[in-house]
Amino acid sequence: MTPERVAGLVRRWAGLYTRRLPEPVARRRREELAADVHDQIAHERAAGTGERRIALRILSRLLRGVAADAAWQARRRSYRSVLRVGVGVGVVLPAPLVAMVFTDQVRWSLSDFALAGVLVATIGAAFELALQNAGSLRLAAALGALGVLAGLAGEADDAPGLVLLGLLLIAGGCAIGVRRLRTSR
Repeated sequence: MTPERVAGLVRRWAGLYTRRLPEPVARRRREELAADVHDQIAHERAAGTGERRIALRILSRLLRGVAADAAWQARRRSYRSVLRVGVGVGVVLPAPLVAMVFTDQVRWSLSDFALAGVLVATIGAAFELALQNAGSLRLAAALGALGVLAGLAGEADDAPGLVLLGLLLIAGGCAIGVRRLRTSR
């Protein structure tokens, strides 16, 4: 095991975990890692460290870095998910507000907007979890039950929007359940 061989493993790992980043960002990160490993090898050799020990130190850094890189990617994905759900809520909620300006048939209170925001955010989060292959069957069942309750409440109050939100919650619960069942096989 030579330091150059372990440096090759570092390059392959960097290529793997940066493959979905924008190319300039990915290239900069790969170059940073290559330069850092090169500098470490040069420094250790200048200090008289043996080749095997240099290789083991680089391998140790690689293994510790894998966990940090995986955690960074997970945080990055979760920020994007939150942003997508927030944009979805921001696009949907103004519709009744605009309707209230132009017609007297729509009368929403602040609590109506809050409830609709929570329901739309829940639907968005459900679909995000389904897309990310996350979630559990319990979560799927809870979303389905919440959807049924929203649909029943919408039927009782003659609120087609609430029925639609209920159907979307049920669909989100089904999507999570199907994805979970497919991955557990």
